[in-house]
Amino acid sequence: MHLAWKRHALLAWSCGLALLVLAPVLSPGYVLHLDMVFVPQQSLLPWNLGIGGGLPRSVPQDAVVSLVAGPLPGQLLQKSILLLTFILAGVGAGRLAGRTLTLQLPAAALYLWSAYAASRLLMGHWGLLWAYALLPWVILAATRARRTGGWAWVAVLCGIGALVPTGGVLLAVAAVPLAVGFGSAVSRAGRWLLTASVIVLNAPWWLPALRSPVATVSDPVGLVVFGARADGPGGVLLSVVGGGGVWNSLATLGSRTTWFATFGVIVIVTLAAIGWRQARQKAPAEVVWLTVLGVSGLVWAWLSGVAGGQGWAQSLVASVPGGGLLRDGQKWTVFWILLVAVCAPHGVARLTRRAQRPLAVFMAGALAIAPLAFLPDLAWGGLGRLQTSQYPAQWDDLRDQLAVDPRGGDVLSLPWAAFRRYAWNDDDIVLDPLPRYLSRTVVWNDRLPVTVSGELVEVGGDDPRAAAISGAINEGRVLAPLLADLGIRWIVVQTDQPLPALNPDLSGTSAIWQQDGLILREVTGPIAEREPRDAVVVAVDLLALLLLVVLGWWAVVRERSRPAKVPTSGL
Repeated sequence: MHLAWKRHALLAWSCGLALLVLAPVLSPGYVLHLDMVFVPQQSLLPWNLGIGGGLPRSVPQDAVVSLVAGPLPGQLLQKSILLLTFILAGVGAGRLAGRTLTLQLPAAALYLWSAYAASRLLMGHWGLLWAYALLPWVILAATRARRTGGWAWVAVLCGIGALVPTGGVLLAVAAVPLAVGFGSAVSRAGRWLLTASVIVLNAPWWLPALRSPVATVSDPVGLVVFGARADGPGGVLLSVVGGGGVWNSLATLGSRTTWFATFGVIVIVTLAAIGWRQARQKAPAEVVWLTVLGVSGLVWAWLSGVAGGQGWAQSLVASVPGGGLLRDGQKWTVFWILLVAVCAPHGVARLTRRAQRPLAVFMAGALAIAPLAFLPDLAWGGLGRLQTSQYPAQWDDLRDQLAVDPRGGDVLSLPWAAFRRYAWNDDDIVLDPLPRYLSRTVVWNDRLPVTVSGELVEVGGDDPRAAAISGAINEGRVLAPLLADLGIRWIVVQTDQPLPALNPDLSGTSAIWQQDGLILREVTGPIAEREPRDAVVVAVDLLALLLLVVLGWWAVVRERSRPAKVPTSGL
């Protein structure tokens, strides 16, 4: 009985912490907060695959949701993803830290209950959080590959974690060099196959990006807006060292602004520094590579906050292919957060190595509780900042109205703004849900307004049609002729939203349906046919899916045929 309890203690601890964070999320309804948008049933549309719109920033995330949200209701899918994300993060970090509970439980708490996880949860970046949760697991898989030569699980985990471009990059960078580097048991052919497999499994986002007409476009002002910022008395450096510093103040916990939280960062990082050598002795390749990545990400996050306005940094983001991935510098501290979570428990173990066991256990327990004390307002969905809501019935009626119309054409969402506030969602700011709610492609304003030093700054979008519509609205031109040329037949006006300073001229359109808060208008006259297709992208998506299934099957078969179990703990 004692051994069984010990075997499941890490899972139970992680589940408990995850439930404490996500308790309000588990009530009936949808969490609609900033960038986190789930709908009852999301249709698979070309833009989900990165076809016909701007850069594929949420590819293949939205395609996966569209495929899964049919059999699984949207709200159940959202709750399952969030809960599984936090549980995987805790269990993975604990297993990577070592084999004893005095190492595992503190590591799980430090990684799961972190300022990084809090900020990304409050931003609604669940796709990035999914990669955050899988990061310890791909390192464990890479470690096993170094020892046994079996690399299939590394590729599989990299593939299922690549829901968004940043997630795919960070998992690949963490796992592939570790799995195939010096001293690896992976054969030469296996190294090439692993590298090629990871590249193909990430193709659903990088191939549409290369084929996009705006592939080289990245607004340099984005680095100024999205660079790390100080969220506490320790300045930018201590903010990112502690996993905070996210550019959006709405995603910052109030406790981060206190000296107590800054003191906690200093204590935990000091413990990690003390324990780093001991951790490296147990797993030299893993800890050294994680240190290289962690320090590099930390330095870039700090530079994005203090040098974001300098020409060399902006040119790096705007002119280098893929440089846009670097704009949000704080997200690259993910490796540092995992490194600290893994090493800090070893620091406590080293300090108490000559102490009586009760004292050593007490200190390990104190470290496991410390994250909750330093960030108490992460509990209960950020002390109620995450709540569930229900879409009004008229949203379903609007979807049905457009779905039954046999004519082609896309939809324009007005007012011309990226974010919405709904009374039925407690006036919480949320990205316009309409593009995911309707079964037709929706064109919306993808320019992002951000307040920087008290001034409103707009970061340029990357959808050519949205840019054309923005120009017409700013110039006061009638929209109908332009919309017809762009293949847009319908306009949905959300009348429960504040009107922008410039109201678009809707002459040449007529209202054909109306319910509370929603008006559907139709552009009169012929509409240009526009059915974006890209057979190459679709073929590569299918190839990536097939490869993921084959590799997963091979990994399971190989695991079952192993004569003896290889330890999967990290350090």
